[in-house]
Amino acid sequence: MPAVSVVIPNWNGAHLLPGCLDSVRAQVFRDLETVVVDDGSTDQSAALVQQSYPEVRLLRLPRNVGFCRAANAGLRASRGEFLALINNDTELHPRCVGELVAAMRGDAGLGICAAKMVYYHDPVTINSAGQACGPDGVVVDIGRRQADGEWFSRPREVLGACAGGALYRRSMVEQIGLFDADFLMSFEDADLSWRAQWAGWRARYVPSAVVKHREGVSRQIRSKRAVFLGMRNTVHVWSKDWPLGSLLRHFPGIWRGWRAAGMALVRRGHAGLLPAAAVGALVQMPRMLSRRRLIRRSRAVSARRFQELLTLGKRHTRRPPED
Repeated sequence: MPAVSVVIPNWNGAHLLPGCLDSVRAQVFRDLETVVVDDGSTDQSAALVQQSYPEVRLLRLPRNVGFCRAANAGLRASRGEFLALINNDTELHPRCVGELVAAMRGDAGLGICAAKMVYYHDPVTINSAGQACGPDGVVVDIGRRQADGEWFSRPREVLGACAGGALYRRSMVEQIGLFDADFLMSFEDADLSWRAQWAGWRARYVPSAVVKHREGVSRQIRSKRAVFLGMRNTVHVWSKDWPLGSLLRHFPGIWRGWRAAGMALVRRGHAGLLPAAAVGALVQMPRMLSRRRLIRRSRAVSARRFQELLTLGKRHTRRPPED
């Protein structure tokens, strides 16, 4: 069995896959397998993989089912002790996988390792240095659009990792479950990070594992659909993963963030997205609350740990970040 399974969900990414797969092929760490999940592509993605990358396991889905289900299919099919999940619009530094594995093997309590993600066309700017939860209750990418520097060269504890450049421990995934398919895409990694933390697993940012990311190429992150899913899924995260007492305590900050988001949508001419997201969250609320009960029953840490993570996030989401 390989030590690492590199899982790459793909939808109509024939123009992106060569750069991504070539970077995986160039990894110094060789004890790995690569699994491409073709999510019902209508371009030449599958043919490209079969013809040019015979070492890659190709899993073809009959129709487009969205990021969560495609990623879950690849994770289920994987055999590695560690599961690396990357976007098809990324390219890995040759030592990326090895650095993530070394960090994971060095601490048995780690369930998630986050790579240093930088922008492909601006590699001195951070895309994600792990995840943190801000005072408005929203999980964000640490350092987003900030200049890379000494602060981002230090390993540190984080809430979790962006699913576009993450390493997960298989035993953790088997314990807490895969991505919630009802999220479809957007904030599914935040939900997974919270579930991992509640189960007693920790997450670490590994700055020596570098991933270049063409953000927004594999999916339109500013489209109306993406904005709707982001807002709806943020409510899902609160419903599933936040203690009721913490929701009440931090409600003023959550309200200020929600109000600011609503005003921004109005300025962009998308005022209808806010009520639509609220209705969408309410429709699926019973399912989220049912899963919330399962998370609470298997919880391995106290509410104090939750507050520690919020305090950590408050420092990490300041500009500039602070220790």
